[in-house]
Amino acid sequence: GGWFEATKLMGPKKKHVQMELAVMGGTKNVLLGADVEGGSKPEPLSEVEKLRNELKVLQRYIDEQARKNPEAASELKKIRDSIGGDEATDSIGHGPTLRDMGKSLRNLVTSPSKSYEKFSSRRYRKKLGEKFESFDYDTPDNEFMSGILRDKGEVQREAQKKELFRWVYLLLIGGITGVIAYWMTFCVGRMVTVKWENTWKLMQEGKTVEAYLYYMGWVLASLTGAAMLVVWAPESAGSGIPQVKAYLNGNQIPGILRMKTLIAKVVGISLCVTSGMPAGREGPMVHTGAILSAGLARGYSDYLPFLPGLYAGFDNTKDRRDFVSMGAAAGVAAAFNAPIGGILFSLEEVSSFWSPSLTWRSFICAIIAAYTVNIFMAANAGGFADQGLVLFGHTEEDGGKYAIWEIFIFMLIAVIGGLVGSLYVYINEHITMARKKFWAGKNPLWRVVEAWVVIGGMLTLFFFLPMLWPCKDTPTNDGMSYHTGFHGINPVQYNCMDTHADERRLAGGGSIPAVYNEFATLLLTPQETTILQLYSRNTQGYFSITTLAVFTAFFFVCAVTAYGIAVPAGLFIPSMMIGAGFGRLIGEIMHSFFPGEIDPGLYALVGASAILGGITRMTISLTVIMVEISNDITYLLPIMLALAISKAVGDRFTHSLYDVHMDLASIPYLEPDPPDVFDTLSAQDIMARDPVMIGIEPTMAEIEEAMNNTHNTFPVVDSGVSGLNRFFCGSITRENLDKSLDTMKREGKGRIDISLAMDPQPFIVQSQLSLRRVLRLFRGMGLRHLIVVDSRQRVVGCITRKDFINAPSTVQAAIRDPKFVRSTREAMMRMERSTRIKSANANAPVKLKRSNSFVGVL
Repeated sequence: GGWFEATKLMGPKKKHVQMELAVMGGTKNVLLGADVEGGSKPEPLSEVEKLRNELKVLQRYIDEQARKNPEAASELKKIRDSIGGDEATDSIGHGPTLRDMGKSLRNLVTSPSKSYEKFSSRRYRKKLGEKFESFDYDTPDNEFMSGILRDKGEVQREAQKKELFRWVYLLLIGGITGVIAYWMTFCVGRMVTVKWENTWKLMQEGKTVEAYLYYMGWVLASLTGAAMLVVWAPESAGSGIPQVKAYLNGNQIPGILRMKTLIAKVVGISLCVTSGMPAGREGPMVHTGAILSAGLARGYSDYLPFLPGLYAGFDNTKDRRDFVSMGAAAGVAAAFNAPIGGILFSLEEVSSFWSPSLTWRSFICAIIAAYTVNIFMAANAGGFADQGLVLFGHTEEDGGKYAIWEIFIFMLIAVIGGLVGSLYVYINEHITMARKKFWAGKNPLWRVVEAWVVIGGMLTLFFFLPMLWPCKDTPTNDGMSYHTGFHGINPVQYNCMDTHADERRLAGGGSIPAVYNEFATLLLTPQETTILQLYSRNTQGYFSITTLAVFTAFFFVCAVTAYGIAVPAGLFIPSMMIGAGFGRLIGEIMHSFFPGEIDPGLYALVGASAILGGITRMTISLTVIMVEISNDITYLLPIMLALAISKAVGDRFTHSLYDVHMDLASIPYLEPDPPDVFDTLSAQDIMARDPVMIGIEPTMAEIEEAMNNTHNTFPVVDSGVSGLNRFFCGSITRENLDKSLDTMKREGKGRIDISLAMDPQPFIVQSQLSLRRVLRLFRGMGLRHLIVVDSRQRVVGCITRKDFINAPSTVQAAIRDPKFVRSTREAMMRMERSTRIKSANANAPVKLKRSNSFVGVL
């Protein structure tokens, strides 16, 4: 009987074997018709004969699931063998065989499939943050809004004015984002230059202790400023990409788009990069562009009221959402000089809603941002060059060659990159959880002390560890790709200054130190310079295998620990450093076996792509970004291969780092792909029943009672002649209901007709509609509330974002709750009364239809 009820729920879709069989394993011997714990007498023979056929049906179903799920085939085979023939029917009433079967089936629930696990992770099992509300991107369509529209000519003029200002704002977003990106880099470059020039000068004079104190003075001053800015504006911590992604999914996250958050983000990330901690400014530029674009769309600033007001025609949730997407694209374009990559990043990673018009608007925004950066750099360098702020270009015109067999090495790097990326996410998740638990309820100023201790200790190791490495003669190959300047290979002498003061002249002009310290060259230089050194072609032997191995492992530990500290910090550059070091390590090993055939610089590029893909799980956008910043399309296929494999491997173990941090913040993020179990559930299974409703002509007391609730939208109903029904008429927002209440108080009315203020045709769904289709409608239209009605158009419930998020945990609780269990006798009595079920039994369980039985309600 329990099995037939399960088939009524499954229908023709039996993809989720764990969910389906959990019904059998979680019902305490549902096939037996007896309480296992209390013991029972054997069932009469007539009941046994009836159950024999059901067991045969169950055997056929298990065989089918074993073919579809090879991973569970062995377990299913054991279960099938345990219910075979007379042995199973003889055990009815005594229960040892079927009880064991139930335990085996229950064990399958503990390892759900990937699609279900994604919706039943920590994010959905814990209480969601109550401070997060949702946006409603669906514009109300009521007679009141229609009545305020003017004549057709005036409407056209307003539309033309709005389109003109849209273009002006596009230019402003791209231009200002580019200016911010350039001046951040310019200021950081000046401060880093001053810091290291004086530090090396003291080192050259033999004053190591004074050099360290001067160095740590810069570090602590920078960290103090950055951490205090986060205390002032907590939303500026981290990269900001998870918050922007959640905002564009429809979540109202307080403070992430404020002007003070922008100030704290820009100044804070500049100080963090200056300190030398593992942090990049590329991720925070996404947040910076989003804040700037949202502010322009709003037209005014509460934090800076003295600024003149701008055009406010975009001050609505839908236009502001599109502007934030464009700002995110401009931020990536300005940071990486990658306008195409910026558009794809906004489309693939952060935006949940996209349209063709948004594509070309983002394109214009990204172009303006990238060219603004290049114009400023051209003015500073004395000539225009398409180089950008972060450009790791190849250094040899004849580069780009690799053998076919090297593709297998690239695949190995990608697999390891996916594993390392998953390990990074796993470790950082648990470190962040420990931080939240430890600092909960404590004064925020203690986070400043944490930054001092963790980052200060980390950078102290940065300073002193190179002393363990001996001085090394600079390779004499003039064909090596040496470059000078901020973006180039700069061998660092460190403790080799007193012993070796001479320099080696290059054939192509310029000079380099005759000796250098390998580890200091990697650790004590700007991070972009380190990546360029690892990417450089024809520089094999420049770094030893031991140095690369220690550097990669050490920097991995530092980066995974630093991400999550209460300072603004990006993820891209530290991840690329880990990957470049690992790829270069593999390249040097391969070069030792195949000298003259392997270029370690290419392996560094592939390794950086693999690690970054394993952490962020981006594919298309990251491929284009890596090609644009490497300035060489020759390596497009290895990069694509590395990103595809690393994402596939990483997804087997963890979610992306951005998703994990949204989980930790309890942000109700709606995934684009619901689990298969949503096909077996309907709207009535997750809706909030008996929502607060209001009549079409309410009294003042009824409106005030409704306003006492925290709901943002109220169904408007007609009670009918009897006064007991609740036929759906429309919906009204809290804002419009409040205006109606003010009108009643002003005019002294006892009742008011709210039909003009309500939306008579909002989106509604039938209670029996599949939950997958309900989610697609809710997410695709950007809704905040979705009213559920029955077949007679009576309001029976309401669905919000949190109802979707909590749906899997509701299912899991129902599976394990014995209150939902019905006895076999009761189930068989219902089957005897249903001729439809009896006729379907002769064919196959897939033809059984869903009913309002136990599993149907579940």
